[in-house]
Amino acid sequence: MIRPLAAAAFLALSAATLPSSIALAQAPAMSEVRLEARPDRQSAQSWSGEGRTLVINLLTEPENEALGFDYAETVMSNGMMYASVPVGRMTGSDAADTVARILAEADGPVVINCASGTRASHVYAASQIRAGNITRDQLHLIDPDREWNQEYLSRLLGETPAPESGQ
Repeated sequence: MIRPLAAAAFLALSAATLPSSIALAQAPAMSEVRLEARPDRQSAQSWSGEGRTLVINLLTEPENEALGFDYAETVMSNGMMYASVPVGRMTGSDAADTVARILAEADGPVVINCASGTRASHVYAASQIRAGNITRDQLHLIDPDREWNQEYLSRLLGETPAPESGQ
């Protein structure tokens, strides 16, 4: 379980200390993972009311600052765990692996958010593919209406090089 005070340390150490092939049987089912776009001040209260226990925020630092409020504090003050995994457009497979590791430690329903929902869906999909839970042919199980960007997904899967994001 990710504890509130240890969440930041977990994120900092997760890629370095956990094995690259982590068993994800404990990760929340796809039906327990909600993919969201830009949060507002009321989002955390709503998610907490739904029984969500963890928010994985993929926004970059400038995007977080543009929200105009302390998102991490808002999430935690509503009783949920908070994990920040800043993902830019050019991010590679480390983001997917980090999200998979965090999900493996989750104790209940999760929210993964970014600015529009595109990064959230693609990073989540890549985390599930890399963990062996689904294949590319099963992307519809995550979001049947999404137009999947195969080039971006390939970068997140580590199939193509990911240039530095400049973040």
